[in-house]
Amino acid sequence: MEKLTKKEFEILTRLWEGGHPYTVSEFFRENSDIAKPTIAKAFKTLSAKGYITGGSFVQSKTNFAQAFSAALTEKEFLKLKKNQATASPEALFNTLWKTASDKDSLLEDLMSLLDKYTQRS
Repeated sequence: MEKLTKKEFEILTRLWEGGHPYTVSEFFRENSDIAKPTIAKAFKTLSAKGYITGGSFVQSKTNFAQAFSAALTEKEFLKLKKNQATASPEALFNTLWKTASDKDSLLEDLMSLLDKYTQRS
């Protein structure tokens, strides 16, 4: 998994603490010390990096918004982070496999990465 910025990690930590899925607006209501555009950008980036996943759509007064939740627990995150520095490829894959909500998507992403890196050689 890709490295997080300090702000991304702060938002991920608050998602863990909240314990339930949030839309950007809901998250902002409970964390108004972070600008709403910063939250929206962080949700998009964290989702692209695989740290959070989009779930159901929630209806607000005027529209629908997607709710996001952490893709892995804080404990799983810390284990993965620790393993990244010292683990074998098999151990890293094992952790990714156990925490993947969409295993087909994970396999597609890994195949794409393998193709990308084998073409560089």
